[in-house]
Amino acid sequence: MAIQENLTLEEYKKLQEYIYNKSGMFFPVSRKGYIEKRILKRMEALRFDKFSQYFEILRKEILRTEIINLFNVITINETFFFRDLPQLKALKNHIIPELIKNGKTSINILSAGCSSGEEAHSLAIIMRENFPNIRFSVTGIDISDLVIAKAKRAEYSDYAVRFVPKNYFRKYFEKLENGNFKYKDEFKRELFFKKVNLVEFDKADIKKPFDIIFCRYVLIYFDKESKKGVVKSFYNNSTKGGYFIMGNSESLFSVSEDYKMLHFPSAIIYKRRD
Repeated sequence: MAIQENLTLEEYKKLQEYIYNKSGMFFPVSRKGYIEKRILKRMEALRFDKFSQYFEILRKEILRTEIINLFNVITINETFFFRDLPQLKALKNHIIPELIKNGKTSINILSAGCSSGEEAHSLAIIMRENFPNIRFSVTGIDISDLVIAKAKRAEYSDYAVRFVPKNYFRKYFEKLENGNFKYKDEFKRELFFKKVNLVEFDKADIKKPFDIIFCRYVLIYFDKESKKGVVKSFYNNSTKGGYFIMGNSESLFSVSEDYKMLHFPSAIIYKRRD
């Protein structure tokens, strides 16, 4: 069986529209090669030689699990513990102390687009180590059930944990026989992971509202209107004086006026306007 080697532009635009309508993620034509490679692998796995066959089962939901598989393959991203350290330092040295100063005794944090959980676990370590008297929870959400399962399992390669401070590493991780490292179960009680589509965030059955929302390198997949909708839903489900943290290369410019920009050393953080 000779599998179709490329998607035509017309086929790609059909898929592009389908993904956008289902998730709010928009992959421009410049990302065609990235998406195409992953779609062709799904076609091969299902033993389809034509895109039209594959698209038919998506459109008609003949295989209801395939949309899950689709999102799993197109949202794969590489992450690691203690990524974007200046933002985490701002969290530790300024944001959490200010929330405590303003009377917070319990802090609820969201890791949106949490992938396999490195960010969420990093945040839990920071809270445990620096604010032992403050109750907290960290909720990780992602559209991919595959990465949510990985986040719950919490087993990581040496690459993922390479920036974990040595004293934290000894305390929070154990080495497995396969050479990977597992985040110890005894430190998981404040961590929660759930599959959530960001365009349906308002309806998500998770603990709300949030004092701090991390959504780093996720909204780059969304067009402007979808970004506006997601950021608005974040605002509606955050506390007064709450914070919103994006990736270093991202901005809320022309997306939302609900947040003001704060400057910290090598980091930009957004805060709710109340």
